[in-house]
Amino acid sequence: MGRDRPPDFAERLPRVVPKEEADISHLPDEMADLLYPGRRPRPFRLGLRFPAFEGAAFERALALARRSPVYREEGGRDGPWHYAAFEATEARSLRDLFELVREQPGMGVLVDGKKVPYAHELWLPLFWIFVSGEA
Repeated sequence: MGRDRPPDFAERLPRVVPKEEADISHLPDEMADLLYPGRRPRPFRLGLRFPAFEGAAFERALALARRSPVYREEGGRDGPWHYAAFEATEARSLRDLFELVREQPGMGVLVDGKKVPYAHELWLPLFWIFVSGEA
């Protein structure tokens, strides 16, 4: 026959902070994902991070990158870096941008904002499946 254990010290303390907030709209996406995983649905995005480079292709790449809903420019030691991510409905824009920046040293592919193994070899070709399905 099991005995109920007495409450420990932490259980006897009054709640100072509620376990879960009712409204999380004020939290940034990253914080909401950490504190309440899956509570705020976000679209899956594939992104590219590339440095500034010389040539006419850079202007076209920058124009394409700025069409991304999450485009940002980051400062670096050697100059600015650009980040753009696209959803499946914008797969053609991602492919066009990739064709312009693929040879740049340091160019990286990010899956949902994170570096993952085989992002270039696996995730990009899988994403190209959506190119034909665009409206």
